[in-house]
Amino acid sequence: MPPSLEEFKSLGLAKDGIYKRLEFAIGLVLEGLAERAKEHGVIAISYGDVVASLREKGLIPEDVAEKATFLAQLREVLIYDYDLVNDEIAFRDMEEYAKFVEDVLAHLEGLT
Repeated sequence: MPPSLEEFKSLGLAKDGIYKRLEFAIGLVLEGLAERAKEHGVIAISYGDVVASLREKGLIPEDVAEKATFLAQLREVLIYDYDLVNDEIAFRDMEEYAKFVEDVLAHLEGLT
């Protein structure tokens, strides 16, 4: 990440690439959760449903479920409502987004 918001905003296609990489990372951890759900007989239509089912069955801690739910919603925005992405908020919170991905991934890795 660049050191300032102004630099971030001026990145153009590189900024779009940062968002795409975030979307990809989120997708990978959500797919990991979907695999876990499938192992336990959960059939879900969306990643939000996957997380909710894992939470209901006690297969995912509440804090991880909250982060995964947020990531699923963020991924939907990045894919389907990209024009709603606010660069200022994203720049400010990007480290938190990455930490959420790391936390969900750590949970998944702890299961193997």
